[in-house]
Amino acid sequence: MDGAARRLGADVTAFRAAYWAHRHAYDADLSAAAYWSRVLAASRPGAGVLDAGELVWLGEADIASWSVYRDEVWALAAEFRAAGGRTAFLSNSVPEVMARVRARWPLEARFDAVIISCEVGLSKPDPRIYRLGLDRLGLPAPETLFVDDRADNIAGAARIGLRTLQFDGADALERLRVLVA
Repeated sequence: MDGAARRLGADVTAFRAAYWAHRHAYDADLSAAAYWSRVLAASRPGAGVLDAGELVWLGEADIASWSVYRDEVWALAAEFRAAGGRTAFLSNSVPEVMARVRARWPLEARFDAVIISCEVGLSKPDPRIYRLGLDRLGLPAPETLFVDDRADNIAGAARIGLRTLQFDGADALERLRVLVA
């Protein structure tokens, strides 16, 4: 994100703030052009319209940043599911990112439920997206563990009664293993 701000001549702090301020709308259904225009307008004084090259570059950089997953987490989810657990993939994402993710990992074959913000018009931490996940899994909130790296998403899940794990820090995988054992 900081590299994108510098490349576009934007204030890094303002770019980060705008990136997140508009992200929920983008993940739900805002177009890429509108999203990046908002981010740039808030972080680069006198920002004009993004040219096609800048828009493509921003999109590719964003896709790359959101489509990196840890193989050991995928393996743990597969082990849990193979042992009879129910799993869901709940992601705030945009169509371009999900196309790349789905090309690498067949989500519907790996998870019992797949809920993608841009496909359902809701994004975390809106409580309705967690409830949709619970409905699709057929599980009550207290019996379900929600794992995410963002504190606001963890807080949203906890508010509707989900057990939670914020996946951050060097010991995140081990803490997750303990909870799904």
